[in-house]
Amino acid sequence: MIRSMLGRGALALCLTLLAGGVCTAKDVGQVISFKAGVTAQRDGQAVALDMKSPVGDRDTLTTDATGRAQILFDDDTTVSLGSNTSLSLETVVAEGANPAFKARMGQGVARFITGKIVEKNPDGFSVVTPDATVGIRGTIFAVRVGNGTTTVFVTNTTKQVFVNGVLVPTGFKITLPQGAPTPMTPADHNLVSGSVAANSPASGATAQLAPPSTVVGNPVTPTTLAQTPIVAQALGEGFRQTGNANVSGSLTNEVYTGSFSFLVNLTSGNVSNGVMQSGNSDTPMAMTGGRGSISGSSLNVSGFTADDYSGSMSGTAARNTSGLSVSGGYKITNNSDGQLRESGSFSGKQR
Repeated sequence: MIRSMLGRGALALCLTLLAGGVCTAKDVGQVISFKAGVTAQRDGQAVALDMKSPVGDRDTLTTDATGRAQILFDDDTTVSLGSNTSLSLETVVAEGANPAFKARMGQGVARFITGKIVEKNPDGFSVVTPDATVGIRGTIFAVRVGNGTTTVFVTNTTKQVFVNGVLVPTGFKITLPQGAPTPMTPADHNLVSGSVAANSPASGATAQLAPPSTVVGNPVTPTTLAQTPIVAQALGEGFRQTGNANVSGSLTNEVYTGSFSFLVNLTSGNVSNGVMQSGNSDTPMAMTGGRGSISGSSLNVSGFTADDYSGSMSGTAARNTSGLSVSGGYKITNNSDGQLRESGSFSGKQR
């Protein structure tokens, strides 16, 4: 964490200036990696940022076509800015009973790794764009703003990410003003990691900033959940340590291709926060509310609903060193007459 002396120094300065009727924004973070072309709009002036430059709680951070930066805030939140990006810090309060991080993004690409603010106040972290409000409750995510759209990429989460009230699971993205959660592609992952890489003057080499942890473990024979609890075998991502996992994958039949996701408690096998997205344009694009369980090698999830439709999934589950994998069949029915609307197979894995 950044030394508290930064905050105390800013407070002393503010108290000194109060006598003259002027108070500048306090420092809430500092630059820990950058590439030339990063500025902060502060008190009506553009201030060039460098390594260890302080960042204020009302700064507007801007990068040019070659600029990139990574900012570490007092609560250990990390924000990585790509080129041609603008991010305004509206509220950054790390201490007290109601800590908060509220920022407004005008354009570009930024990646966020949330810190202690989310732990203390889950509703206190948000990022606003021209098209969306992103509510964060513990995660790694990225936002791209441009050409009249906003895309939010959820690369790793231990809890939940809501975009305009829509739950976006790990490994999914959503593009607004119109759109529904869809699985991220390899190109999406490359875009997010590549867009926020920066040069560190200390090393002179380009490196990805704060990548998600790599899972390390010894190969094991896949087992069913009845043989052992679904407890993580390796250190790494947060959900493996906390006993929760996000599972996502594809829905397929002879005509359509869709997607699904749900949250699994790795100890109890309970399934919640299920989302099923049909590839059929005549069926609601996103059905939510799926819940169920994994017992032994059996998976059953139902309760997906949207408009007049309901969805369910049943199949098998197993785990290995890479995590949980699932497969089976799904169906979508019309609630008004009980007729089968769509059916097919599904497959997915822990993300």
